[in-house]
Amino acid sequence: MRAAYELYLTGEELTAYLWRRLLVISAEDVGLGEPMAPVVVDALHRSSRELSRDSSDYQLLFVHAVRYLCACRKERGSSVLASVVKRRIRRGDPFPLPDYVYDMHTLTGQERGRNIDHFLAEAACVRPGVRATAEELEETERWERELVALMKEEEAQQDRT
Repeated sequence: MRAAYELYLTGEELTAYLWRRLLVISAEDVGLGEPMAPVVVDALHRSSRELSRDSSDYQLLFVHAVRYLCACRKERGSSVLASVVKRRIRRGDPFPLPDYVYDMHTLTGQERGRNIDHFLAEAACVRPGVRATAEELEETERWERELVALMKEEEAQQDRT
């Protein structure tokens, strides 16, 4: 807290640096320990812009951001993964993609004849899935069937024109 307050007292430029560091820390050091941390820090920063920098209310916002980040569970996976990917790209390492990414939205997928059926069966599957009731899953499946029908209808219409 002392370091944050010193940055604030030093002036506007270092106060802006303080807010940038808090935002980076929220992703780099807190990460998935508290996935909403960047949103909370950003909201506090945005709120601080509505106040005079010299008001005690302004100080309350960055103090709260620091305390919040200190209280969060920590997890550095995003930072580690970003560093690994950056180094792999810099070295020119191959980055093979799984087959399901080549769906109807990509040129390769189109060349392979991938269509809406493939998309819904393979490419649109997300993991981990949300916990949903049987009724919610059924409703989603109805929407998917309707989407397939509508897209095939549009495709047939385009073929006729």
